[in-house]
Amino acid sequence: MATVGDQINGALRLIGQLAEGEVPSAETSADCLTAFNQMIDSWSTERLSVFSTQDQTFTWPSATASRTVGPTGQLVGTRPVAVDESTYFVLNGISYPLSIVNQDQYNAIALKTATSTIPQVLWVNMDMPDATLTVFPVPSSSFTLHLVSVTPLTQPATLATSLVIPPGYLRAFRFNLAVEIANEFGVEAPPTVKRVADHSKRNLKSINNPMDVMQMPSALVSRRNCNFNIFSGMTL
Repeated sequence: MATVGDQINGALRLIGQLAEGEVPSAETSADCLTAFNQMIDSWSTERLSVFSTQDQTFTWPSATASRTVGPTGQLVGTRPVAVDESTYFVLNGISYPLSIVNQDQYNAIALKTATSTIPQVLWVNMDMPDATLTVFPVPSSSFTLHLVSVTPLTQPATLATSLVIPPGYLRAFRFNLAVEIANEFGVEAPPTVKRVADHSKRNLKSINNPMDVMQMPSALVSRRNCNFNIFSGMTL
């Protein structure tokens, strides 16, 4: 199983900073490990660069509009990088979808204190270190929230850390890291290295495609002679 140290040494060879059989200095390895972690931290914000999602389950109390979620939140868990549209909640054994809305859409709600047994929308405010979740209408009974989001790529702690990843990532990591660190050594990554870096990452994005199915809003399909606002998601 490859380690992050193997990937770093390979990347250094690709940009001519390490010969076959040579070992980089401790300082160089440490700098490259930092660059590697920053690179995959950035990749975690790209939905198609991440290979899995996580389903975090929380109990949402009744008469509560907002909860914080994260390592120090009211709902203790992983702060989501981005909440997926497949997020839902379970009430009395039945699963209900939640529509993800932005702040403008939530602010446009006239009576935010309205209550219902079945919330319909979820607004996510990406605060730090915990995100804030707000549902509408305010639930009149507790439910189980299934918060679905991408699983951030694991950042290795040391050079000896083994990389447990699906096929294709080792090549993408090595060549993209070479492009990432080249400027730190005052060199330009060779064109062939850049091409392989781009190609290998495109392959990952192709295989990680969630294959979303296009749908027509039910309000638009079921009603005739009506105007549908694609921005608000409402029929006029």
